Amino acid sequence: MRADRVIALLLLLHARGRLTASELAERLEVSRRTVYRDIDALGAAGVPIHTGPGPSGGIQLMEGWRTDLTGLTAPEVEALFTSAPGPVFESAMGKLAASLPGERGRRAGRIRERLLVDSAGWGRRAAPSPHLRVVQDAVFGDRRLHLEYRRAEAQVVERDVDPLGLIIKAGMWYLLADVAGARRLFRLSRIESARAIDEAARRPKHFDLAKAWREVSKSWESGRAGFEVMLRVQRQEDLPLVIRVSGERVVGKPRNRIVRLAFPALEPAAAFLSSFGAMVEVIRPREVRAELARRGAGLVELYGREAKASGGRRKERAKLADKGVQTRQADALGHRRRDTIGWG
Repeated sequence: MRADRVIALLLLLHARGRLTASELAERLEVSRRTVYRDIDALGAAGVPIHTGPGPSGGIQLMEGWRTDLTGLTAPEVEALFTSAPGPVFESAMGKLAASLPGERGRRAGRIRERLLVDSAGWGRRAAPSPHLRVVQDAVFGDRRLHLEYRRAEAQVVERDVDPLGLIIKAGMWYLLADVAGARRLFRLSRIESARAIDEAARRPKHFDLAKAWREVSKSWESGRAGFEVMLRVQRQEDLPLVIRVSGERVVGKPRNRIVRLAFPALEPAAAFLSSFGAMVEVIRPREVRAELARRGAGLVELYGREAKASGGRRKERAKLADKGVQTRQADALGHRRRDTIGWG
């Protein structure tokens, strides 16, 4: 007799009330004979189980009897507290619902069958970070981490961090950590590599993750408007696209193709605006114009030689084509002359 199966059977009866042997066998993925054997074992252990024959019969616990067992495994507990989707999370939620007494357990079961929460957006969904497990283990085990992190402007930096907690915001994972005494937020999708360091993480005494997250969120929200950029959209037909792509960065109402966008700093502003190419022109501040000019010059230098070489090859092909045309014209003229003179 497997203890986990018997516990699951007990919790099913507790949550659902009356079930037939066939229903229990289907849910537990065993035979009816095994179900009856487990029922006998529970009865012998003093659990008050009643069985009734016929269509209206079934197996049920004595009215008012309950158990505090949930049978949650360590991975199921972790899945519950990290909201990690998948079979383990579903198994944990089922056991948790089954542990609720009477009508509350049945209501929880109905909710699970009728409500699905999917926090990911439409369209192409980003794959989960391959470094989530390493980061989770460091957070839960209070170990320091060495990260290679790709910043918003694509620069990769290395950091030794003291992890404080993980946050899921709108389907996106974030790591809150201390770096050399300063609090920093890392998006897991930008972590290029993560390695646990054999050192205990320094965690502030009485640290409150929820409070720290509220402070970081408030600081980020206020900082978003700390660096404002004014730009002109070159063509009216491109204005809706610029506004749609800019999303929450748009400040106020655009007028006469003039749009104001808010960023936390210069580098994220330049990185975002460069994606529009010549579709927009930055009016101010000057440092954004200068940064965009620097990036543009770098692109010209990188691709300019290839463009010149390609242009030279096109000119050479054009010359050869012209020579070919001239040769064919000369041949045609020669044929006409021979026809006139009567050569051949």
